[in-house]
Amino acid sequence: MEIFPSMKASLAFILTLALSSSALAAWDLNDVSYLMPLPTRVGGDNLMGITTAGRGGPLLNPAFMGTIPPLTPVMNENDVAASLRVIAVRVDPCFPLPTPQSCQKQIRLVWQPIEPGFRGRVQTVDAALHSFYVLEDQEFSSLLTDLESWKKNHQIQTSGLPLQIHPAWAQQADKSPALLAFNEIVKKYAGLANLSRVTVMVVRGAGDMWSFSGFEVRNGQLKLIKIPRLDRSAQAFVNFAVPSDHFERGMISPAANGDDSFTKVIGNSDRLKVGSEDVLRKELKAIYRIEDPHSFNPENMDCASCHVAQPARVWLERNRTDLGIEMLAGSFAYKNAGYDLQNVSPDLKNTQIIRAFGYFMENPAISQRVIHESAEVADAINRYLKAR
Repeated sequence: MEIFPSMKASLAFILTLALSSSALAAWDLNDVSYLMPLPTRVGGDNLMGITTAGRGGPLLNPAFMGTIPPLTPVMNENDVAASLRVIAVRVDPCFPLPTPQSCQKQIRLVWQPIEPGFRGRVQTVDAALHSFYVLEDQEFSSLLTDLESWKKNHQIQTSGLPLQIHPAWAQQADKSPALLAFNEIVKKYAGLANLSRVTVMVVRGAGDMWSFSGFEVRNGQLKLIKIPRLDRSAQAFVNFAVPSDHFERGMISPAANGDDSFTKVIGNSDRLKVGSEDVLRKELKAIYRIEDPHSFNPENMDCASCHVAQPARVWLERNRTDLGIEMLAGSFAYKNAGYDLQNVSPDLKNTQIIRAFGYFMENPAISQRVIHESAEVADAINRYLKAR
């Protein structure tokens, strides 16, 4: 049968539509981890704040700011509360928990204070909150349906992209209609009614000390929790390097229990340009394991080690190629051929960027650990949807 030009065009259109629908249906990194845009100005922006009305009340109780350690010494409690914005959103079908409940379905929000920066551009403060909201099975299924519809309605393409500022609002920033619609989905599923945990990273000194702690929400109150691998409820990391392309007098305190640690490379790295091969190979193996969700999760890895792993690894990969980096990475680094795992953060060599998922000043800062977790979550959701 002869196919006429008009029929060829119709068939091509149908094929394109089918391929587009298939691409929209597959969950990728940016479908489970959403990096928000920085607004064009502070105040009057369209990012969500702590008093934004969510499920059963505001997204965060402003009274919690009296219990949470001050995020930065240069802003008072009220200023921090007013400047906090949702910088990132993550969905997770199985956040690990101790027995009797092995995992929990969640939506999670990452918060940072924003402030006017150089020439009036908006920048973030190097501190953060991470809030956790529990979802029942049916609620999580409904969330996925809403996100699929949102993606289809706004014709958003995420297939094959590395984790980055979400493509839905990369051009229009906080003025994007897709962002406004996305915020409505978040508010539907997150709020005081299902808030279960808040974790904190504060900045101290001259921006060279960071402290971590976490709180469970019990009866409307925040209660400190112990950090994994420690018998303590707080942990700190210091690094006095100037410029911040190495580690100087670096230390994690208290140091974690267990073999998977990397204390030598973060001490005074400039003294490690040669020698110490066996010790540094062992530490690099530990870092690869810490960045691998198959080896560790937030319930069995301490906060500072998880946050500092990336800059320590990048320093070793850049400065100690004699360690056999390719062989070590091939044997111990996380792999998943289904996704683009490259890290597009612009300043990976900066040893004072220990952010997991957000911004360092005005630039995106994404840890490799978050990229790997996102790949695992995308895999899990794709399996779930296929079986549904």
